[in-house]
Amino acid sequence: MLFDNYETFIYELYGRKITLTDIFNNISFSNVENNNAFFDYYIQEGESPEAVSARFYGTTSYSWLILLVNNIIDRKNDWFEGQTEFARKRDLNFGGTAYYIPSLPDIQSGDVMVKVTGTDGNFATVVDETTYTHITSFDPILRKIRGVCGNPEFISGDTVIFGRLQSNGSVVPLQFNNKQETPELTDYTNIIYSEPYIQSLDYFLTGNNVVIDAYKNGITGYTVPTDVTYLQVGETGDNFAVTNLYRYGASGGIPFPGTFKQTIFTEYNDKYLKKQKIKILRKEYLSSVLTLIKNSLQSNEIGKVFKITI
Repeated sequence: MLFDNYETFIYELYGRKITLTDIFNNISFSNVENNNAFFDYYIQEGESPEAVSARFYGTTSYSWLILLVNNIIDRKNDWFEGQTEFARKRDLNFGGTAYYIPSLPDIQSGDVMVKVTGTDGNFATVVDETTYTHITSFDPILRKIRGVCGNPEFISGDTVIFGRLQSNGSVVPLQFNNKQETPELTDYTNIIYSEPYIQSLDYFLTGNNVVIDAYKNGITGYTVPTDVTYLQVGETGDNFAVTNLYRYGASGGIPFPGTFKQTIFTEYNDKYLKKQKIKILRKEYLSSVLTLIKNSLQSNEIGKVFKITI
């Protein structure tokens, strides 16, 4: 194993001497992408680092080398997980519906969204308790709610109210400012647009440039990147109805001319697919590389990054 080659030292703890491995040395490979000593391999369904090691080296003992070559530190999250586990995580992390709203209530995971059928001024008076969904997250930048389970028979334009479960089992409606040009206290808002959460908006792209909704720049506590392109369309103040996101919802999810939508699932899926392709050290280089690693780790330099060049 890799750590068999690391130096050890004695550490005294409460009068007891313990032998520990010096793990502060760090090894990485240089020029892996364009080096004939390595070749591409696509991990098969359910295949572990040990199985890959056995396939190419005839033993499971070099699974650590496969991880090292590919700079995989967190085996649980960085190793290709296969379609079965991917599908499970996809359904867990991207199920439900995304609802876009024009207001900015203090929504938390565990709150509930209920359809409103009657109002009096700025407050709801009648609700349809049979039409509801449980809220698992709220993106204040995109004003996007993720709702799961319940009976979410909502459509664009529906008026909704948000409730928070109390310790005694009751649900208390949330009150918030409606974030119009002149904010007013209210406890309801409307749904601008909804779409499957897995297909919901993460950001817009134009060419290779990220397009930031003009309204994002007006939310306290969020830093807008400097290397972005802004769409200048009309007023960009606190009137949400004239921002890009509202237009996106009002147009039924159609991106603006010259831009296209990046969904929250796209990047997740791309990362998943990239995990499947790894680099394998050719067997004829194995012995020399193991010697290089051993010699590097047995040096007297602690905390040094060693670059292995073949």
